Amino acid sequence: MPTITQKGQVTIPKEVREVLKVKQGDEVVFEVADEKVIVRRKEKRAQFQKYVGFLKSKKGQKIDEIIRRLRKE
Repeated sequence: MPTITQKGQVTIPKEVREVLKVKQGDEVVFEVADEKVIVRRKEKRAQFQKYVGFLKSKKGQKIDEIIRRLRKE
């Protein structure tokens, strides 16, 4: 039976890790609902997903100017 450490950490049992398909370095999400905690694997986003649509607002601007402004920030 896992116990909570002084730092509030707990080891997820191997059987649960296998069901969730998580390994070292993966992130999990804790959700609280009706005094119960649900643990699930955090979905991974594609490496460049956060940039999708970034250039849409830059339409009509020259790429050199966009890069120059980004480097100043």
